[in-house]
Amino acid sequence: MPYLEGVEYQLSKGMEIEDILEKYDWKNFETVVSKIFKENIFLTKQNFRFKTKRRYEIDVVAVKNNQVFCVDCKWWGRGRYKKSSLKNAVIEQEKRTNEFMKFLKKNYIAKSLLKIDKQTIHPLIVTLHDENMIKENQTFVVPIWKLNAFLNHLENYI
Repeated sequence: MPYLEGVEYQLSKGMEIEDILEKYDWKNFETVVSKIFKENIFLTKQNFRFKTKRRYEIDVVAVKNNQVFCVDCKWWGRGRYKKSSLKNAVIEQEKRTNEFMKFLKKNYIAKSLLKIDKQTIHPLIVTLHDENMIKENQTFVVPIWKLNAFLNHLENYI
Protein backbone atom coordinates (compact mmCIF):
# COMPACT_ATOMS: atom_id res chain seq x y z
CA MET A 1 0.00 0.00 0.00
CA PRO A 2 2.65 2.56 -0.95
CA TYR A 3 0.01 5.11 -1.95
CA LEU A 4 -1.11 5.31 1.72
CA GLU A 5 2.34 6.58 2.64
CA GLY A 6 2.04 9.04 -0.24
CA VAL A 7 -1.31 10.25 1.06
CA GLU A 8 0.11 10.65 4.58
CA TYR A 9 3.14 12.51 3.23
CA GLN A 10 1.00 14.92 1.21
CA LEU A 11 -1.25 15.52 4.24
CA SER A 12 1.83 16.30 6.34
CA LYS A 13 2.76 18.93 3.72
CA GLY A 14 -0.59 20.66 4.24
CA MET A 15 -2.53 19.42 1.22
CA GLU A 16 -6.28 18.89 1.57
CA ILE A 17 -7.37 15.26 1.62
CA GLU A 18 -9.95 15.82 -1.14
CA ASP A 19 -7.28 17.23 -3.46
CA ILE A 20 -4.98 14.30 -2.73
CA LEU A 21 -7.60 11.59 -3.19
CA GLU A 22 -8.92 13.05 -6.45
CA LYS A 23 -5.62 11.93 -7.98
CA TYR A 24 -6.17 8.32 -6.97
CA ASP A 25 -9.01 5.95 -7.86
CA TRP A 26 -12.12 4.76 -6.05
CA LYS A 27 -10.38 1.62 -4.78
CA ASN A 28 -7.70 3.68 -3.05
CA PHE A 29 -10.45 5.89 -1.62
CA GLU A 30 -12.08 2.82 -0.05
CA THR A 31 -8.73 1.77 1.43
CA VAL A 32 -8.18 5.22 2.98
CA VAL A 33 -11.69 5.10 4.49
CA SER A 34 -10.92 1.65 5.92
CA LYS A 35 -7.62 2.93 7.34
CA ILE A 36 -9.38 5.82 9.11
CA PHE A 37 -11.68 3.30 10.78
CA LYS A 38 -8.69 1.11 11.73
CA GLU A 39 -6.92 4.13 13.24
CA ASN A 40 -10.01 4.51 15.44
CA ILE A 41 -9.69 0.90 16.63
CA PHE A 42 -12.39 -0.59 14.41
CA LEU A 43 -12.14 -4.08 12.98
CA THR A 44 -12.64 -3.61 9.23
CA LYS A 45 -13.41 -5.78 6.24
CA GLN A 46 -13.24 -4.26 2.77
CA ASN A 47 -15.42 -5.39 -0.13
CA PHE A 48 -17.61 -7.67 1.95
CA ARG A 49 -19.68 -9.78 -0.42
CA PHE A 50 -22.75 -11.74 0.61
CA LYS A 51 -25.88 -13.22 -0.85
CA THR A 52 -29.51 -13.21 0.26
CA LYS A 53 -32.03 -12.94 -2.57
CA ARG A 54 -29.24 -11.61 -4.77
CA ARG A 55 -25.56 -10.74 -4.44
CA TYR A 56 -24.47 -7.64 -2.54
CA GLU A 57 -21.21 -5.92 -1.66
CA ILE A 58 -20.46 -3.47 1.12
CA ASP A 59 -17.35 -1.36 0.53
CA VAL A 60 -16.27 -1.40 4.20
CA VAL A 61 -17.77 -3.15 7.21
CA ALA A 62 -16.39 -1.58 10.40
CA VAL A 63 -17.01 -3.05 13.87
CA LYS A 64 -16.18 -1.61 17.29
CA ASN A 65 -17.80 -2.37 20.63
CA ASN A 66 -21.55 -2.11 20.14
CA GLN A 67 -21.47 -0.35 16.74
CA VAL A 68 -21.24 -1.69 13.20
CA PHE A 69 -21.03 0.55 10.14
CA CYS A 70 -21.89 -0.64 6.65
CA VAL A 71 -19.99 1.91 4.59
CA ASP A 72 -20.57 2.87 0.98
CA CYS A 73 -17.68 4.99 -0.35
CA LYS A 74 -18.60 7.60 -2.96
CA TRP A 75 -15.56 8.90 -4.83
CA TRP A 76 -17.58 11.36 -6.86
CA GLY A 77 -16.15 14.57 -8.24
CA ARG A 78 -17.82 17.91 -7.86
CA GLY A 79 -20.83 18.56 -10.03
CA ARG A 80 -24.50 19.14 -10.41
CA TYR A 81 -27.28 16.71 -9.58
CA LYS A 82 -25.27 15.04 -6.86
CA LYS A 83 -27.86 15.62 -4.15
CA SER A 84 -30.45 13.48 -5.96
CA SER A 85 -27.82 10.84 -6.76
CA LEU A 86 -26.78 10.84 -3.13
CA LYS A 87 -30.39 10.38 -2.01
CA ASN A 88 -30.65 7.39 -4.35
CA ALA A 89 -27.37 6.04 -2.94
CA VAL A 90 -28.83 6.37 0.57
CA ILE A 91 -31.85 4.27 -0.42
CA GLU A 92 -29.59 1.61 -1.92
CA GLN A 93 -27.26 1.61 1.10
CA GLU A 94 -30.19 1.15 3.46
CA LYS A 95 -31.39 -1.80 1.36
CA ARG A 96 -27.87 -3.32 1.46
CA THR A 97 -27.67 -2.80 5.22
CA ASN A 98 -31.05 -4.46 5.76
CA GLU A 99 -30.01 -7.40 3.60
CA PHE A 100 -26.72 -7.58 5.54
CA MET A 101 -28.69 -7.87 8.79
CA LYS A 102 -30.82 -10.68 7.29
CA PHE A 103 -27.65 -12.40 6.11
CA LEU A 104 -26.05 -12.23 9.56
CA LYS A 105 -29.11 -13.77 11.22
CA LYS A 106 -28.57 -16.92 9.17
CA ASN A 107 -24.78 -16.97 8.84
CA TYR A 108 -23.04 -17.60 12.15
CA ILE A 109 -19.64 -18.01 10.51
CA ALA A 110 -19.77 -14.47 9.08
CA LYS A 111 -21.00 -13.14 12.43
CA SER A 112 -18.09 -14.81 14.15
CA LEU A 113 -15.47 -13.68 11.61
CA LEU A 114 -16.70 -10.09 11.78
CA LYS A 115 -17.06 -10.31 15.58
CA ILE A 116 -20.67 -9.16 15.37
CA ASP A 117 -23.00 -10.20 18.15
CA LYS A 118 -25.62 -7.75 19.36
CA GLN A 119 -24.26 -4.53 17.92
CA THR A 120 -26.33 -1.79 16.36
CA ILE A 121 -25.80 -1.72 12.60
CA HIS A 122 -25.72 1.67 10.85
CA PRO A 123 -25.64 2.53 7.15
CA LEU A 124 -23.02 5.17 6.34
CA ILE A 125 -21.93 6.90 3.14
CA VAL A 126 -18.48 8.48 3.02
CA THR A 127 -18.05 11.05 0.25
CA LEU A 128 -14.97 12.66 -1.25
CA HIS A 129 -16.46 16.15 -1.01
CA ASP A 130 -18.75 17.76 1.55
CA GLU A 131 -22.31 17.36 0.27
CA ASN A 132 -24.05 19.39 3.01
CA MET A 133 -25.95 16.34 4.22
CA ILE A 134 -25.50 14.90 7.67
CA LYS A 135 -28.22 12.31 7.76
CA GLU A 136 -30.75 11.19 5.20
CA ASN A 137 -33.35 8.68 6.42
CA GLN A 138 -31.29 6.37 8.66
CA THR A 139 -28.01 6.89 6.82
CA PHE A 140 -25.21 9.16 7.93
CA VAL A 141 -23.48 11.02 5.08
CA VAL A 142 -19.97 12.12 6.03
CA PRO A 143 -17.23 13.65 3.85
CA ILE A 144 -13.89 11.93 4.28
CA TRP A 145 -12.28 15.00 5.86
CA LYS A 146 -14.87 14.82 8.68
CA LEU A 147 -14.83 11.03 9.13
CA ASN A 148 -12.26 10.97 11.94
CA ALA A 149 -14.16 13.64 13.92
CA PHE A 150 -17.42 11.76 13.32
CA LEU A 151 -15.90 8.57 14.72
CA ASN A 152 -14.38 10.40 17.69
CA HIS A 153 -17.76 11.93 18.59
CA LEU A 154 -20.15 9.10 17.76
CA GLU A 155 -22.10 9.72 20.95
CA ASN A 156 -23.26 13.05 19.49
CA TYR A 157 -24.73 11.36 16.41
CA ILE A 158 -25.99 7.98 17.55
